[in-house]
Amino acid sequence: MSRGVHTTDATIIDFCAHIHPDDPPETEFFNQFMDDDIGEPVYRDLDTYARHYEEAGLDGAVLSQPYYMGHEDVDRTRHANDVLLEGIDGRENYYGLASIPTAAGGEAAAAEFERCLEAGYHGGALETRSDGIEPHHEAVEPVFEVAEAYDAPILVHPKLNDSLSPDALDDTWLLNATFGREVALAASITKVVHTGVLDRHPDLNLVYHHNGGNIAGMLGRAQLMLEKFPPQKWADRKGEPLGGQVKDFDSFQAQLEDRIYIDTAGFYAYHNVLRSALMQFPTSQLLFGTDFPFEARTPKDFEDYITLIERETGTPDSERILGGNALDLLANVD
Repeated sequence: MSRGVHTTDATIIDFCAHIHPDDPPETEFFNQFMDDDIGEPVYRDLDTYARHYEEAGLDGAVLSQPYYMGHEDVDRTRHANDVLLEGIDGRENYYGLASIPTAAGGEAAAAEFERCLEAGYHGGALETRSDGIEPHHEAVEPVFEVAEAYDAPILVHPKLNDSLSPDALDDTWLLNATFGREVALAASITKVVHTGVLDRHPDLNLVYHHNGGNIAGMLGRAQLMLEKFPPQKWADRKGEPLGGQVKDFDSFQAQLEDRIYIDTAGFYAYHNVLRSALMQFPTSQLLFGTDFPFEARTPKDFEDYITLIERETGTPDSERILGGNALDLLANVD
C-alpha cells in the first residue's frame, strides 16, 4: 500500500470514523450531502468506505454509528449493530464500536453492549447526553461495569442536536455544531472526573471525541476556577453545595491526563489544537481520528492529519498515536 509522504511504516488506524450501513431514513440528509460531495455512497457502503481508506494510504478504521449512540429503541440498535458487525467481519484492520442504547435504560443498554462484545465487537459508543442521561449518571453504571469486565473502551460522542440544551447554541449559523458539541464534550469530562466515575471504575477506558472538545486548550480556565473558587463554594443549579463532588485542580489534572483518552478529530488538522493536546496529555492517551466522512474526505485531508502528527511528534510517539494505542485499547483483538 502506498504511504504517499507518510514516514511511518506502522499500522495506521483511524479510531473515529462513522458509517450507517443499515441506511436509516433519519440519516438521509447526510447521505445525500455526502453523495453529492464525494460522489459515492460512502456513508453507508462499506466497500466504498474501505476503498477510500486504501486510496488514502490508511490500513483501516474503528467504525461507529452516531445515530444509534444512546438510542431509546433497543431493537433498532441491535439490528444496526448486527449489520455493522457483519460488514466488518473478515475485513483486516476494521473494527467496530457497538452503539449503546443508554436512553433505553442502564440494564437494557448494558445487556446490548455485552451481547455485542460477546459477538466480537471491539468496544462501544454512547453520547454525552441521551434523553437526559449523561455518562456520570447512575443509570450508566451497568454499562461501565460491562466495559471493565471485557476490557473494552467506550467512545463518548457529542449529542448531535441540542448538544447542551434546546435554548443554548442552536444550529442557526451552525453554532451548536461548531461550539455546542465541543462544550458538551469538555463538560462531560469535567463531570466524569469530579463525580468520581473513574475512581469507582479503575479499569474503565473512556475515549472522548474531537480532542475532548479541545479540553487541553481550556485547562487554564479550569485551573482558574478550581484555585480561585475553592470547592466549598461550588453548587448545583439549585444552589445546593456539591460537597465532595469537586476535586482540587491537581487531582483533576492528574486524572484527566492519566485516565482520559482523546482522539485527534474535530478541528480539521489545526496544529495548535494538536500541540495543546500534546502539551497536556501523554502520547499514550491520544488516538488518531478523522471523523471520516464528515471531516476528512479526500486523500489530502487524511495526509494533512497524518503529516501533522508525524511533524509534531517523533517515532515511536507518532506510531503510538496513529495506530498502536488503538490496537492496545480495543477488545477482542489478537
